Amino acid sequence: MRQVVFQWKAIKEMIADGLTKALPKQRFQNFVNLVGIVDIKEQLDEEKQLEDLREKVRARRKDSDEIMVQLTH
Repeated sequence: MRQVVFQWKAIKEMIADGLTKALPKQRFQNFVNLVGIVDIKEQLDEEKQLEDLREKVRARRKDSDEIMVQLTH
């Protein structure tokens, strides 16, 4: 036979509240922390900067290759 065990949780520990109702700022922040949600805006900005740098490197390599071809002809 299978059993279901219920355990009492204080309302502040109920993660589902963040999905079912509007919360005051402090309780919402607690929900975000409990669920493990992180703001990835800085990571996305860094990724964009890296991609921009990669594009600049590619453009310089292409320009450098074109100059070499012109010099050899």
